[in-house]
Amino acid sequence: MAMMPVKSTAVAPSKQQGTSLIELMVASVIGVFAISIIGSVFITGQRIAKDKGIELLLLQNLTSTMQVMKEDIQRAGYDGSNGYSIKLSGASNTIQVSGGVAVGFVYFREGSNGNKDNRNIVYRKDGTKLQICEKGTTVSEAIPTFNQVTGCYSLFDDSLIEVDAFSVDAQLLEQNSIKTTLTDISITASIPTAGVTKSVSVSVKQRNWQ
Repeated sequence: MAMMPVKSTAVAPSKQQGTSLIELMVASVIGVFAISIIGSVFITGQRIAKDKGIELLLLQNLTSTMQVMKEDIQRAGYDGSNGYSIKLSGASNTIQVSGGVAVGFVYFREGSNGNKDNRNIVYRKDGTKLQICEKGTTVSEAIPTFNQVTGCYSLFDDSLIEVDAFSVDAQLLEQNSIKTTLTDISITASIPTAGVTKSVSVSVKQRNWQ
């Protein structure tokens, strides 16, 4: 049986496709660009969160301080259920306003230290500080004048918060020869290191009629 000759077929070697230097450089640049974008977004997010936190801190301080002032002013003139309205010595009205930047009054609070149940209060702006001045007296002692109410301290952290504006306006209301006072208060404060400023306002009606 005759053998048929076998024709050999040459197989061309496959060509390997490698990555060029240019492609590597392009990929590297894209990667760096993507990382920088992600980093920038993260940093921006952190900064926004920090700014919001500072704004919230300032607003909470203002709101809580205003609430304390409101409650104090509502009590102004209360004499312990004796039917009278007490006021600071020399004051024309139960709530005394000085220069639109300070307000003073007195009210009875039973159980105070040393039986000094008359709580004489002044809120005032001193430079960039908002202060409360308090002097307790017994009911048998003479009530002090506005300027005699001492013992002042700041209501905010002075190293962080500055008070830019504090205004007080008291309007006397009268009905059937009975008087009360409507007091408008506004505070604007800032955190200079963060460039954040907030304002709060409230109108308070005195509970104790004169």
